[in-house]
Amino acid sequence: MTVAVAAVVGALVVVQEQRQTDQVSAADAAAQAYAADVSAFRGEVARQIRGTRTAEPAALRRVLTKAVADPPRLAAAPTTGARGSASYAAAQETAAGLLRPYRRLDRVLARAAVARTFIEEARAVLALRASDYVGSTTLSDSGPVRSRLIPAFAAARDRFATVRVPRGQDRLAATIRDAVQHVIDRATTLAASIEANRSFSFTYSEQFQAAAEAVDGYAAVVEGDVTEAIDAVVAGTP
Repeated sequence: MTVAVAAVVGALVVVQEQRQTDQVSAADAAAQAYAADVSAFRGEVARQIRGTRTAEPAALRRVLTKAVADPPRLAAAPTTGARGSASYAAAQETAAGLLRPYRRLDRVLARAAVARTFIEEARAVLALRASDYVGSTTLSDSGPVRSRLIPAFAAARDRFATVRVPRGQDRLAATIRDAVQHVIDRATTLAASIEANRSFSFTYSEQFQAAAEAVDGYAAVVEGDVTEAIDAVVAGTP
């Protein structure tokens, strides 16, 4: 009787070990299949992003959203198999971070869309030239200053005030507004001086140049962030 029981127990142990081996093998197979799917997925997303990387951020975001809409999913594995399979553990880690680079790119593109509009509007404002409205650097009539120069710069200032300021760029926006306001204030003084037969002159190149350089610096950072985020996706790295 004792021998019979021992034989039965031994048989159960063998069956249990074989079951564990089978479950680990199943988990390994699921991990291998997932790895292949992930490789294909990353490659296809990279191909689509590579083909449209020069598009505007909003258009590139649409491509990205569609490309990652149906990511591969790791098949479930028995608990014992999942615990015993190093391949499955690695696959679980991959699954947890699979969409991370794509979500980062999406965030970067969302910020870039706002930033580019801001930069374009800022450069348009800073492209204004007083001489385009008064026609000369020596004036004897305040009319062009009051009717053309001041309204043009005031309109540009007010239009720029409606532009969404990217997060963290309040100081840059203020620098641009202050540069434009400098022209308005000095032009107002110029008009009053002409009307009072007093001499007055002013320059604004320093203010505009400083603002333009700050805008260029910000634009370089934005483009650098976009390039880095795209490269991470194209390379298929997290």
